[in-house]
Amino acid sequence: LILSEPPERVRAIAADLSRSTPVLAAPGLEQLLGLSALGGASLDEAQRADLAALLERTAKTATGQASSVLGLEQARGVQRLTSANGRLATVLVSFALPSDQPAGFATASAEQGVNAVATGIAALRDALEELRRTPGLERVPAGVTGVPVLESDETALSMRDAALAGTLALGLITIIMLLAYRGFVVPMLAVGSLLLGMAWSFAWATLSVGHLQLLSVTFASLLLGLGIDVAIHLVARLELVHPDHEHLGPAIEDAFRGVGPGIVTASLTVAAASAAMALTPFSGVAEMGIIAAGGIVLCTVAILSSLPAMLMLLPRPERNLRTHNGGVSRPFMGRAGVAFHRRPALVIAGAVLVVGGSLLLARHVSFDSDLQNLMPTTTESVRWQQRLEAEDQRGVWHAVLLAKDLDEARAVATALRALPQIADVGGAGVLVPDSARVEANTLALSRLPDPAIFGLVRADPAAPLAPNAGAAGTAAHDHTDPRHLEALRRATMAISSAWSSRDARLAASAAAVAALPDQKARRALEQYAIDRHELGQQIHALRSAVPALPAALPQALRDVMIASDGSLVLRIYPAEDGTGGSVLAPQRLDPFARAVLSVAPAATGPSIQIFESTRLITGAYVHAALYALVAIVALLLLDFGLSLRGVIDAACALLPVGVGVCLMLGAMELAGVPLNFANMIVTPLIIGIGVGCGVHAVRRWRLQPLDEPFGLAGGSGRAITLTTLTTVVGFAVMMVGEHRGIWSLGFVMSVGLTGVWIATILLIPSVLSLRHAGPPARASGADHLES
Repeated sequence: LILSEPPERVRAIAADLSRSTPVLAAPGLEQLLGLSALGGASLDEAQRADLAALLERTAKTATGQASSVLGLEQARGVQRLTSANGRLATVLVSFALPSDQPAGFATASAEQGVNAVATGIAALRDALEELRRTPGLERVPAGVTGVPVLESDETALSMRDAALAGTLALGLITIIMLLAYRGFVVPMLAVGSLLLGMAWSFAWATLSVGHLQLLSVTFASLLLGLGIDVAIHLVARLELVHPDHEHLGPAIEDAFRGVGPGIVTASLTVAAASAAMALTPFSGVAEMGIIAAGGIVLCTVAILSSLPAMLMLLPRPERNLRTHNGGVSRPFMGRAGVAFHRRPALVIAGAVLVVGGSLLLARHVSFDSDLQNLMPTTTESVRWQQRLEAEDQRGVWHAVLLAKDLDEARAVATALRALPQIADVGGAGVLVPDSARVEANTLALSRLPDPAIFGLVRADPAAPLAPNAGAAGTAAHDHTDPRHLEALRRATMAISSAWSSRDARLAASAAAVAALPDQKARRALEQYAIDRHELGQQIHALRSAVPALPAALPQALRDVMIASDGSLVLRIYPAEDGTGGSVLAPQRLDPFARAVLSVAPAATGPSIQIFESTRLITGAYVHAALYALVAIVALLLLDFGLSLRGVIDAACALLPVGVGVCLMLGAMELAGVPLNFANMIVTPLIIGIGVGCGVHAVRRWRLQPLDEPFGLAGGSGRAITLTTLTTVVGFAVMMVGEHRGIWSLGFVMSVGLTGVWIATILLIPSVLSLRHAGPPARASGADHLES
C-alpha cells in the first residue's frame, strides 16, 4: 500500500530508513555503540541527539519500560486510523440493523432515518462516559460525531427549540391580547378559539404527513402568529360596529360583512402560498407546505365558527367589547396618520430611496451551504466534526464511489486524479495507484539498503532467517556471550567520558546503560537482535513492494475498502484551494462536486449529498415562491375582479410584500445573516403572509374610499398592526433557541414582516391617494357603507 502514498512522504520514509545502514551492518548493539564511540568529536548535534535517544530506549527496554531498542513499537499490534497529521485517532462505527429489518435494507422512513440511530448514538455516548471512569483515562479528549450524529443532534435540538418557541409564542400572544383589549374575557376567548384550531392542525399534521422535520417543526409558532390574526380582525371590527346594534347577533353579521371577505382572502392566500410548496420535489419543503396550508385553513374555520359562538354564550356579551369614538370612520394613528397620508409624493420618494439602498445591499447576500453553521458550536458532535475537519479536512467531506472491479476502479481513479479539483483517490483507490506515483515510489524505495547483503533475509522472502542468523544462515552472533556485555560497557563508558563536558544528556544516557546489571543488559542485547531482524524484514518488504490486491488486504481494511457486494469503495478527496476555508463553502464545494460528477455521475458521499441537496432545496424554494406568487395573484384577481381596477388593486395589495422583501434582504446583509437551508423558506412564506396586510388595506379602502388614511380607517390599521405584531412575535420567539438555522428563520421573517407592515402603514395610503380623484372629503359612516 505504500506505493499509493504521496511520493514526497515515501521519499521522507526512505531517507529516514537509509540512516539505518549502521544498524543493519552491526549484528550486536555493542558493535553499533562501538562505532559511535569511534566517531568521537565528529558527531554533529543531530547525530548526538539520535545516539542519546537510542541509549535512552536501550535503558528503558532493559528495565521493561519499553519494548523496542530501535523504537519499532508503532509497527507492532493495532494499526490506528488517524488524521493526516496523526493527532486524532478515529473509530468507525456501524449501527446494527433492527431485528425485523432485513440485511441490505436500503430505504427508510423519516422516523427510521434519524430517530432509529438515536438509540445507538446514546449507547455510544454512554460507553464513552463509562470509559472515562477508567483510571488514567479521565482526561482523554474524545467525542462522537459523523453525519448521522449531526443529523440526530440537529433533530433533537430543533424539536426542543421549536417547543420552547411555541410555548413562548402562545404566552406572549396572550399577553399582547390582554393589553390590547384591556380586558380578560374576549382575549381569552380568542386564544381559546386559536387553541381549538391548533388542535385541529396537529390532527391534520398527523393524518397528512405523520411526522415533523427541521422545517415543519416550526409550524406551531407559525400558526399561532397567523391564526390569532383572524380573531384580531373580527374583534377589531366588532368593537367598531356593535354600538350601532342593540344585540350582538346583528353586530356579528355586520362584522362578517365588513371583514369576512378580507379574512377569507388573506387566509386563502397564505394557504395557497403554503400549498404551492407542496408542489416542489423536495420532501422537506413539500411536507411543510402541506401541514401549514391545512393548518391555516383549519385555524381560520375554527376561529370564525367558535369565537362568535362563545361570545354569544356570554350573559351580556356587549359589555365585554370595547367601544371606540369615531365608529367606522375612526382614523388610524390620529393626526399623524392623516399627515403622512396627505404627503404622498414625499412618502413615495422616501420609500424609493430606502428600497433602492436595500437592493444595493441585497446584491451581496450570500448562501451558506455549510450545515455545521446551522448548529451551535457548543454541541459535541459539531465541535468534534469541526476539529476533525481542521485536522484532516479532506477525510471528513469527501465523495464516495463504488466500482464493480479493479479495472473500473483504475479507469475512474485515473480520470479523477487528472482533475485539478481532486487531491487524491483513497479508500480502495490505494489498490489502483497512479502509475507515475508507483514508478516514483518504487525508485525511492529501491535505494534503501539491501538487508540481504547483511544476511537478514533469504532470496525467498517466505523463509526469513532467525534473528541471530548471519549471511550463511548460521549462528553468527551470540548475544549471550559475556564478552558482548563487556564490549557494551566499554562502548557506553567511552561515550559517557567523551561527552561528559559537552553534552550532558548523551553522557548521562550512556552512563545509565553502562551501569545496567548483567541480566538487564542482556535483555537489551536480545531485544536489539529482534529489532534488527524486524527492521531488515520491513526494509525488504518495502524494497520488494508491488501494488496490493483486494484478497491480500487484512480484514480490517477489507471492511473499509470493500462493500458487502464486493464493490470497491473509492473515496475522492478535494484539493486545497489555498484559503483554508471549509470544503462545504460554495466556492470550494461546487467546483469539487461538479468535477467529481463529470467523471462519476453515480458518486455520493457527504460532500456530494450536500451539493445535490443545495441544488434541490434552492430549486424547490424558487419554484415554491413562483407557485405561491402565481396562486396568490390568481386569488387576488378572483377577489378584486378581472377588470383593470381589479388588476391595479391586486398590485397594490402585493406592493408591501415587494417592499418588505427588499428591506429584509438589505437588513440581512447589514446584520451578516446569510441565506441557508433553514431560512430560504422565507420567500414563499413572506409572500403568503405579507399579502394579507395589503389585502385588508385595499379592501377597507374599497369599502370606505373617503376615510383617511386610505385603507387604514375603520379599525383596519389597528388590526393590521396588531396582527403583524402577533405574527412577528410567533417568529421572533424562534430566536431564543440554540439552533442557528431556526434562529435565522425567526430573524429573517421578523424583519421581513416588519418591513411589510411599514410599507402597508406608510406606502399604501400614499399610493391609494394618487389613485383617488379629487380632494379627500368627510362623510358619515352610513354614507361610506352605502358607497
